[in-house]
Amino acid sequence: MADIDVVVQGLGVAGSLLAARLALQGFRVRAYDLSRDYLKPCGEQLTLEETPLRVARSTGAIKTIVRTVDVAVSGKLVTSVTMKPSKWAIIDKPRMIAALREMAKAEGSEVVWGPAAQVPGALTVDARGPYSGPRTFREGLALALRVVARVRSWEGDLALLDFWPALGGLFWVFPYDSEGKVVNAGAGFVGVSNANFVRDQVIKYLRHLLGPHEVLEVKGAPINLFTRPRLSRGTSILVGEAAGLVMAWSGEGNRPAINSAEALAEAIREVGTEDRGALSKTYAALVKKTAREAEMSRLALRLFGTSRISNAFLRLTSDDVWAKYVRQELEPLDLLRALVAL
Repeated sequence: MADIDVVVQGLGVAGSLLAARLALQGFRVRAYDLSRDYLKPCGEQLTLEETPLRVARSTGAIKTIVRTVDVAVSGKLVTSVTMKPSKWAIIDKPRMIAALREMAKAEGSEVVWGPAAQVPGALTVDARGPYSGPRTFREGLALALRVVARVRSWEGDLALLDFWPALGGLFWVFPYDSEGKVVNAGAGFVGVSNANFVRDQVIKYLRHLLGPHEVLEVKGAPINLFTRPRLSRGTSILVGEAAGLVMAWSGEGNRPAINSAEALAEAIREVGTEDRGALSKTYAALVKKTAREAEMSRLALRLFGTSRISNAFLRLTSDDVWAKYVRQELEPLDLLRALVAL
């Protein structure tokens, strides 16, 4: 009999949260990660559903609350969505992950800094991101790049999403502090893997939007946009980005990572690790809503983010549809109605 119940491969948001939850429930956990310091950059936006909000608060990771989201298409404002109550926060993701890792260790998880390994007889959970495998940009990955910059002025509760169908992607500008002195700006374009090109586009965009600014940090990372979500691979259970649970049209992975980790922890608590069939079935039921949202986001991106009709469609989309999109409440029927209206 194995002396470890669960092996967690990867200690990002999903893996570190899962390791903490399982250890708290009394399971013997061994968790692996290549780096003690979290390196992957992102927009650091988090949709404030009940569970993600609880995790963000417990780790002290909330930096500022976004109350207004401006939506633009090819540089022209099409609508402004005010959220009451707010559904978005900007988080300090490295702080969140560091806190979750410490929670996991405090609850008894064994943490190994090095390549992931399997333990015979233990359940293996893959929580790794796109760096972990020999994938290419042709296999569903795009490059997302962010620039942290000091600016003269930006509203501390304002976010901007600017869709550019001609480039196959979007720019974002998020507040990086509540005072509006620092922003997190970035872009991601389908099929583009040249980091220098994306960086230059982001800096050019910032200069046009906000004038002179001081670049404090530039980082890029691949993001999985088109691979269909799947909850297992071989004998491994998948969570977070490893499962393809990323909202392709916005690039958000934090909320799906938290929700899938909580769902798997609950499934393991309910049925244990021995009956893998029952575990997979229970996990699939608990994470169904998140997986469905990820599927829909991929469909939306394929239909409206990179097609010939994209520019006209996005410009003519109603304010109500945009509001649902910003609040992460968009349904397939909403997209169908918008397309028919066009």
